[in-house]
Amino acid sequence: MRHFLLSFLLLGTSTLAAQSTIESVPNQKLINNSYVSNPDKILSDSMVGQIDTLLSLLEKKTSVQVSVVALQSIGEEDVFEFAQKLFTTWGIGNKEKDNGLLLLLVKDKHTVRFHTGYGLEGILPDIICKRIQREFMVPEFKNENFDAGILSGLIQVNKILNNPTYTEELKKPEEIEVGGFKEFVILLSIFIT
Repeated sequence: MRHFLLSFLLLGTSTLAAQSTIESVPNQKLINNSYVSNPDKILSDSMVGQIDTLLSLLEKKTSVQVSVVALQSIGEEDVFEFAQKLFTTWGIGNKEKDNGLLLLLVKDKHTVRFHTGYGLEGILPDIICKRIQREFMVPEFKNENFDAGILSGLIQVNKILNNPTYTEELKKPEEIEVGGFKEFVILLSIFIT
């Protein structure tokens, strides 16, 4: 009986350890100047290096600071609330410009979220972020290729922040082929959570 109870407690502890909290997510920017917090090893080490290079260049050129956080689980916490708390706790971005961006992946919730500071909301509105997720990231995530999905999304963000006119391309209505005719569909609130 004692052995069973000990096994149960150890199992419970390992399950709880897999659930991240705001306090348990390491802010790698403070630890080793990395832009990526990957405590559950969802991303490969080589991808973390590529992302660090991309985001370091982006910050030098635009002053925008991006943090990428890839987690297995946040338990029952709401992704939006978790992202907001993490963004605020870490103080992502330039304080005066409020130009930070948090890219949060929560694997067990099958969710990726862009959380922007007010200074980026005009250039990276929700509809653009959702389109980047849907077209460039989710197809890779469905194949369990988290490296490619995160990198694809960050490349699009990088294009927009380095050339805001690229945003206009992403705002164009999508073309959908229907019975030989092309119809233009403007994405509205369906994709905004």
